[in-house]
Amino acid sequence: MADSSADLNKNQDVGDEVNTGENSSGNGVEGEVKSPASACQRDETKPQPISQSDEAKPPPISQSEASNVESEPSTSTEDTEVKGESASEPVTDPYHYTKGEEFTSEIFKIEIKNLPRYFGFSQLKKMLVKLQLNPKKLKAMKGRNGNFGFVTFNCEEDKQKALKVLDGYTWKKSVLNAVPAKPVADPMAKSALKRKQEEGPETDAKKRKESDMPAEHRLNDAVTSLWRQTYAEQLKSKHTSMVEFLKFLTRRTKEQIGSKTLMIRNPSWIPEKHGNMCCPLEDIKPSPVVDGYRNKCEFTIGISPSGEEKTVGFRLGSYKGGQISVVEPSNCLHLSNATKNVVKCFQQYIRDVSKLSGFDPVTHHGHWRMLTVRTNSTGDILGIVVMHPHQLTQDEIVKEKQQLSDFFQSGDGKQAAVSSLFLHQQTSSSSRDDDSSQQYDLIFGQPHITENILGLSFRISPDAFFQVNSKAAEVLYKTVAEFAEVNETSTVLDICCGTGTIGISLAKQVNKVIGIEVNQQAINDAVFNAEANGLTNVTYSRGKAEEVLPSITNNLKDCKDVIGIVDPPRAGLAFKVLQAIRRCDNLRRLVYVSCNPHNAIVNFIDLCRPTSNKHKGLPFWPVKAVPVDLFPHTKHCELIILFERELKPTATAPDVPTPSNS
Repeated sequence: MADSSADLNKNQDVGDEVNTGENSSGNGVEGEVKSPASACQRDETKPQPISQSDEAKPPPISQSEASNVESEPSTSTEDTEVKGESASEPVTDPYHYTKGEEFTSEIFKIEIKNLPRYFGFSQLKKMLVKLQLNPKKLKAMKGRNGNFGFVTFNCEEDKQKALKVLDGYTWKKSVLNAVPAKPVADPMAKSALKRKQEEGPETDAKKRKESDMPAEHRLNDAVTSLWRQTYAEQLKSKHTSMVEFLKFLTRRTKEQIGSKTLMIRNPSWIPEKHGNMCCPLEDIKPSPVVDGYRNKCEFTIGISPSGEEKTVGFRLGSYKGGQISVVEPSNCLHLSNATKNVVKCFQQYIRDVSKLSGFDPVTHHGHWRMLTVRTNSTGDILGIVVMHPHQLTQDEIVKEKQQLSDFFQSGDGKQAAVSSLFLHQQTSSSSRDDDSSQQYDLIFGQPHITENILGLSFRISPDAFFQVNSKAAEVLYKTVAEFAEVNETSTVLDICCGTGTIGISLAKQVNKVIGIEVNQQAINDAVFNAEANGLTNVTYSRGKAEEVLPSITNNLKDCKDVIGIVDPPRAGLAFKVLQAIRRCDNLRRLVYVSCNPHNAIVNFIDLCRPTSNKHKGLPFWPVKAVPVDLFPHTKHCELIILFERELKPTATAPDVPTPSNS
């Protein structure tokens, strides 16, 4: 049973161009008990299917919405909303989703107060299971007045049992206090209510000013915020942003580890030599392609600002910000003409051919939800249509698939030249909650497309992760090789390798590549890609990095040059993965590729912490860094940091609590 409120507490993702994980680096950790997420899984690349479930979701933040509205890494678009006119009167009851027919576990929610000062999410989950409770979702938070958490259940009976068992229960020397809790508020309805209460002359003037700006310009401001600048100006802005980040990282490292400790353990730690940065920063590497570079994009299906239904494009802002208006992407600079043409043809299909309605994220009625378009450098186009079956019979779904096939193969949609088309049925409110990730129905064409990078071919499945800018990815991978200083004796550990692109790009320059990945489909693609390129020195291990790494590194004790490479999702690496890396004694260099350095800052600091009972293994130190621009017209870029291991072991330091990343 999927849960209906999973996304109401989640921040909107920072931008389509950045690799996404759904973990966030705030003070809270949350998840569903039934399916803990892997730290290495790249969930952002999927229009991830949702489990066939009878549980309704509260109004969601859809994957396509989350991945196409740009914002700063530290400021999500719900704080910088680009408002648009709504085609209908907005819902202003923040709890309206709890009063409908669809199930939500938010109505069976409790708060646990006075949680211990130090505990892990998995420990909390185990405690609840040990007490024979049946939690649906957990969220643990750190507060100024102590730690607390929220737990939801599937029924009132389970909720009341939990209240009785947990209230007064002693866990880790803390006496817990359990009380009923309110459901989470629908962020869009909450925002709409606030705007209604604040309506006045100033609000009206602001609305008039916004309405005077063409919708296409407002969309470009939301999706590609630097589109008005020259590319040289964009690069300068991004480089300055990375300088400020490294200064911030230096200050945080000093605060959490201590300047004296840093100097004693690493005499080369002299930020003043690098402009108060922890390491030198090289000039930003530009993208070879500035316009039309995206090879993958996800489009929402909704209502335009002028009220046109079944519009395919991007939202003007976030759901949490009260925005559900969708604008066609015809003037977006980062999209290719081929992608725009597919969007235009699909919009024609759902408006003129299909009798099914668009999905309404507020009422959860309707069918058409999203369109994903993937392209390659040779002109192949893979399309994924996402729909909610919503009481459709199997015969009706088969008929719709046939209509799609006819339209794109022999009808008006033939001009879009779609090579492969999939239909994905998503029944929950958010793609993040879907556990049917492989349920893509191939309507016509081949099940994959292939992209060429650095003379190598890579198979791309519908939900596979692949860098969205192929030409700039070549620059990224070449830079990784330069930073890693690989040679014919090197052994590369490609940790959280996905479909193996980085490791495979290095394979001909090194002795051996070992990829580690938890997702089976990604492993299958990686193995295929290695074999397709005739590589015999690449192997893959499936499993969680923290569980697989120790046995792998034990077999590499005779290898003198072991290099680690990580390119994790936006949230960075989980603590256990990072500690497993530190415990690899013969791993001397680590190349960390981050699509959102602000979210990964805890990782960077933990790599530098002195050896202790909590942080095993010798610390690493940042040696140099360089930004690589994969996302022209946006504020984002990749940051590569080379970490090297301390040469001589030092005494074990006492354990010091790790401050939260606030």
